[in-house]
Amino acid sequence: MTRPKRQFPEPTLRKRGKRYQVIWWVTGPGANGKTGRYFGAATGAKDEARAEVCRLEVAMALRTGRWPAWTKDAPGVRTYLAGYAGTSEPAPIVADMQAGDILAAYEPYLAAGRARRYAITCLAHLRELRDFAKKPLEAITAADAEAFLTHILMTPGQQRKANGRRTAGTRNRALAACSGFYKWGVRIGRLPQNPFAGQHSIREPQLPEIIYLSREERGGVLEEAQLLPDGVAAWLALYAGLRRSEIIRAAWSDVLWDTARLVVPRAKTGERRVVPLQTTLLTRLRELRPAAGKGPVVPWPENMAKAEARAEHLLDRLRKACAGVPARRISWNSFRHSFASALAQAGVSLDKISAWMGNSPAVCRRHYAEFVPRDARDAEIDLL
Repeated sequence: MTRPKRQFPEPTLRKRGKRYQVIWWVTGPGANGKTGRYFGAATGAKDEARAEVCRLEVAMALRTGRWPAWTKDAPGVRTYLAGYAGTSEPAPIVADMQAGDILAAYEPYLAAGRARRYAITCLAHLRELRDFAKKPLEAITAADAEAFLTHILMTPGQQRKANGRRTAGTRNRALAACSGFYKWGVRIGRLPQNPFAGQHSIREPQLPEIIYLSREERGGVLEEAQLLPDGVAAWLALYAGLRRSEIIRAAWSDVLWDTARLVVPRAKTGERRVVPLQTTLLTRLRELRPAAGKGPVVPWPENMAKAEARAEHLLDRLRKACAGVPARRISWNSFRHSFASALAQAGVSLDKISAWMGNSPAVCRRHYAEFVPRDARDAEIDLL
C-alpha cells in the first residue's frame, strides 16, 4: 500500500541566531508563476522544546485554519493567508483583512517579500493614487491610472522643491508599485482588474555627467576616513566599489585573505560577485581585523535603517573634514564612480569593471568609456 499524498504543508524548524523559526513550503496557484515558495513565522523561543510546540501549533493551523495568537502579526502568516492558503474555512486573520481596508491587507504581504524602504515607497505611491483620484483603490479605472502617471511627471514630490518636477524614473517606479498591487488584488480575488495593465515605462534621460573624485581628492578623503572609527566604509567604497547597502552587510567572513578577494554574497541585483582587493585596502583590513575574525567589517548597527543613518552621518563628517572637496563629490555613488573611473584610466577592461561593480556591461560602457585611455594605434586607422 503506497503512502497517501500529503494534503497540507508540513512545517519544520529553522534556527536563526538564538531563536527558532517555523517554516513551510507551499506549492500551487498564487505563487507568481513559480513552483512555490517558503513561508515562515518567528516563534521567539530559544529552546527547542518550546519551538517544537509552536511547530505543532502551526501544523494544526495549516489543517484547520485556526491560527494561534502568537502568529497573528507574523508577516509570513499574513502573506500565506492573503494569497496562498488553500483551506476550506476562512481563517480569522483572513476575515479581519477582508473586512478592513485593502491597503492594510496588502501592507504585510508587501513587507514579507520586499525590502523595508521599497515597501514604504510603494505604499506612499498607492496612497497618493487614492488621494489624487479621490476614490477607493477598488474603483480606480484605466483613465485614472493614466492621469495619475501624468500627474507624477507634472508635480513635485514631498522631498522636492516646490518648483521641481519628478523624474521619469519616479513615474516608472510608481507604475511598478501600483501595477504590483493590482496584480496581487486580482490574484486573490479582491480586485476585478489591473487598470495599469495598458501603461508602459518611459525612457529615463541619462545623467549629464559622472561625479567622481580626482586622485588628490581621493587621497584626502581616505586620509580623513582613516581617523574615524567607521571610516573603513569609505575605503570599501573607494577601493572596492561597494554600494552603501553592501558595505553595511559586509562581514569579516566575506574576506578571502589567501586570494585577496572580497565576496559580496547579495548585491543590489540579488546576485553574488567577487571583487579583488588592492594591496592598500588589504593592508588596511588586516590592521582592523578582530582577533575572532567574525562580525561586520564596519561597526554599524544590524538594523538597516539605523545603519543607513550612520552611513549618512559618516559622509557629513567627511564633508566637514574635507572642506576643499565639493560636497556633492562626497557621496556613496561618487565613491563608486571614482573606483570605476580609476580602473578605466588604468586600462582595466570595461567587462572586468562591469563584473567587479555588479553593473551590466552596457551601463559601464555608457558611464566609463570616456575614461579608457586612447590607443595610439587608433589614430592611425584610415576610415576612408
